[in-house]
Amino acid sequence: MPMYDLTCKNGHEQYNLLLKLGERPPCPECAEPTETLWKSASGVSTDDIPGGMEIRHGLCNEDGSPRRYYSKSEMAKEAKRRGLENRVRHVSAPGTDKAPHTTRWI
Repeated sequence: MPMYDLTCKNGHEQYNLLLKLGERPPCPECAEPTETLWKSASGVSTDDIPGGMEIRHGLCNEDGSPRRYYSKSEMAKEAKRRGLENRVRHVSAPGTDKAPHTTRWI
């Protein structure tokens, strides 16, 4: 039998239940119907940045001191608030239309 984590519409969660395929017992706390609680394989949301990421330029604190972000959505929300857009720009080597990492093929 597979193991499931279940949740109800009231947010009560049950973990590591051995259930038959398709079996969904009602919530033991409120008797509401339950559904499978989906999580990422690692148990950590893909939005999370474990340990955080310290930003020293751009999205730092207003006084210029480094700021630590713990999720990508938190960084995106702050960038939007400041009117900034995350963009990667590839600049070609002088005198060529190729990026520096592709100008010398061996």
